[in-house]
Amino acid sequence: MKRNTLQKQIVMHTLKEMYNHPTASQVYEKIHKDYPSISKATVFRILNSACEDKEIMKIMTQDKEVHYETINRPHYHLRCRRCGKIQDASLLYQTEFDERQSKIGDFYIEGHSIEFFGLCNDCMKKEREESTDE
Repeated sequence: MKRNTLQKQIVMHTLKEMYNHPTASQVYEKIHKDYPSISKATVFRILNSACEDKEIMKIMTQDKEVHYETINRPHYHLRCRRCGKIQDASLLYQTEFDERQSKIGDFYIEGHSIEFFGLCNDCMKKEREESTDE
């Protein structure tokens, strides 16, 4: 059993507070303001360890960055093409894709991830305002 250090508690609390699927760098930046003695390497190590222990989930998105979140069950995401905000999609996860463990050609499928992209409400409003200003 791994120890629950003060540093780990700070990192996990910060991640839970952020709600926005942050990157490790974003978590570090938020922590560093109040706890400058916690290194970037420590934050990265704690997040990766928590993923390995299935306490949190790592998300790979089209922006090629690794994001983290506390919801640790398979689900889909929505990403705003304008501001980059990531949020959970309220769509039913298609477990049959994973259960089939199918093969396509000489490629074995082990799981899947779907990211929908478009505009969040705030960016949609901004685009509408910009188009009426023209």
